[in-house]
Amino acid sequence: MTDKWQDLQNDIAAFTDSVFGKSNPVSKLHHLHEEVGELIEDPEDRLEWADCVILLIDAAKKAGHDMDDLYGFVQEKMKINKNRKWGEPDENGVVRHVKVAGE
Repeated sequence: MTDKWQDLQNDIAAFTDSVFGKSNPVSKLHHLHEEVGELIEDPEDRLEWADCVILLIDAAKKAGHDMDDLYGFVQEKMKINKNRKWGEPDENGVVRHVKVAGE
């Protein structure tokens, strides 16, 4: 059985390398930053969601991370997040964790 997420990451990387040339993780993340701004302006636009996912997956690939790595990173971070204390939402609805000594 194939891993559809890994196949997707490989397809994205092959496409972006052939069309846009060799890039690096930072250039992809700068582009992602722009696309997130567009998504904030129209969070109902499914293609802006896709742009953000494509760029994040491609940036990870350029940094040497496959989809199994990303899955592991998310699992690790969720374990940390579940053990944190969280503050109140700010004016934009963003909730941040409460810093403790050593973080």
